[in-house]
Amino acid sequence: MGPEEAVRSLLLLGQVALNAADYESAVEAYASLLKIQPEQTALCNLASLRARGLGCKQDFMEAASLFHQAELMGNVQAGKLCGKCMYDYVNEALDEKKPADVYAEMAVFVSRVYPEAADQKTETNHGLLAVANTLLSRKEQDKAKKVFQAAADFGGDEQARDLLAEL
Repeated sequence: MGPEEAVRSLLLLGQVALNAADYESAVEAYASLLKIQPEQTALCNLASLRARGLGCKQDFMEAASLFHQAELMGNVQAGKLCGKCMYDYVNEALDEKKPADVYAEMAVFVSRVYPEAADQKTETNHGLLAVANTLLSRKEQDKAKKVFQAAADFGGDEQARDLLAEL
C-alpha cells in the first residue's frame, strides 16, 4: 500500500470510528495518518478530539497546535478554533494563577503553537490581549485584569498597561 492509499484508508477509518463514537480509535487513526503527511481533515478532527478530551487526555495546547497547522494549510475556521483553544488554555484554573504564571504559560503556548512567529514576546502579548478582551466581553473583569496585568508587567505591553488603567 502506497502513502496515498494509506492516507485515504486512515482517513476513512478515523471517520468510521468518529461516527461510531469510538474516539480512541479515531485518535489513533488520525495520529497515524499525520505521521505519514499533514492533512487538514485529520488535523482538525484530531484537534477537536484533543480539545474535548474524547479518546485522549484533554490538551488545549496540542489542539491549538493542530488547528494552527490546518490554518497554515488554508483552513480559516481552524484558525478561529485555534484562538478558542488559546482562550480555554489560559482560562483553565485562571483564578488560581498569578500574573507571572499566566505570562509564562502563554509564552510556552506561543512557542509551541506558533514556532514560526518571528517575535515570540509580541505574539505572547497579542495572545494575552485577545484572551483579556474576550474575558471582558464575557463580563469577567477580574480575570481580564489578571491577564492584562500579565501582559503589562511581564510582557512590557503598553496597550495592556493603558487598558488596565481604564478598568
